[in-house]
Amino acid sequence: MTPAVLRRLPDGNQFRLDELPLTIGRDATCGLHLDAQSISRSHAQIDRTEHGYVVRDLGSRNGTFLNGIRIDEAAQPLRDGDEIVFAGVASFRFVDPAATPAAPFIGRLSGLWIDPDTQAVWVDAQLIDPPLSQRQQALVELLDSKADAYVSREAIIDHVWSDVAADGVTAQALDSLVKRLRARVRPLQINGELLDVTRDRGIRLRRR
Repeated sequence: MTPAVLRRLPDGNQFRLDELPLTIGRDATCGLHLDAQSISRSHAQIDRTEHGYVVRDLGSRNGTFLNGIRIDEAAQPLRDGDEIVFAGVASFRFVDPAATPAAPFIGRLSGLWIDPDTQAVWVDAQLIDPPLSQRQQALVELLDSKADAYVSREAIIDHVWSDVAADGVTAQALDSLVKRLRARVRPLQINGELLDVTRDRGIRLRRR
């Protein structure tokens, strides 16, 4: 059985829950070492029972929060998609492959898909969370509407920065936006690069 993972937010780095119980804390001997002063040496612990994964606080000074609620030393069940925050400085999404997957409820299981009702963006059946910035969202929507075609840098500037005169948007601003968008998309990609960027042709969103 594939173990569950903790996916750090917002960078998407993943930590597999192979060896349990897992102690989380500032001490270098912890299975998941979080190097921040507000994290206690032995801060929290994740384990697995016959009923599933659980998390509990280890008497930390600054707390462990499950979906925004502070927990104590009593074990709390973990469900796929739960958010765990340690001391307000380290946030993780609990992802359990054994749980009923969210993928069947979205429009595309491969590639990038935008929920038409909520505007949430999914990459290879994984939700981008937290949501994209306003300009990142605008860029994704534009690329998605062009169905695998290259979009010129000029067209992107006109669409994404519609509230700003075109000559007021620098090439560096566009490059920075694309770089930040790639940083959000890449950790969730399973089947290769989705954003194709060329200096001469522009940018395209690859379909699968």
